[in-house]
Amino acid sequence: MLFGNLEVTKTLLTEIDKLVRLIESPIFAYLRLELLKVPADECLVRALYGLLMLLPQTEAFQILQTRLSCIPSLHLHCDKRNQTEIKPIPARMSNIDFPKLLESFKRAQENHKEYKKAMR
Repeated sequence: MLFGNLEVTKTLLTEIDKLVRLIESPIFAYLRLELLKVPADECLVRALYGLLMLLPQTEAFQILQTRLSCIPSLHLHCDKRNQTEIKPIPARMSNIDFPKLLESFKRAQENHKEYKKAMR
């Protein structure tokens, strides 16, 4: 829930807008196709819905909302039994040090806060 603790600024919203437009570009077609798999990657779907909730109702909001409405409804109402199963980490992610990435994110956010304080 660290992302939810961020200050939502014009700069952050602009970056999310750029991200949504990038996701809609041809280079990320494979990512959009991942949303069609039932069940789709739950983390991806949750991340995209999280971005949607942060956006004001702009063109980027409409684009992302339309994209998310294309996700098969079967995924959104998955069987409860599937939610309790522990899923193995995909091979492509097995060598990622997630705790280290989280610490790096926290440090970057603290540095950003300190920089903003110093600029006032």
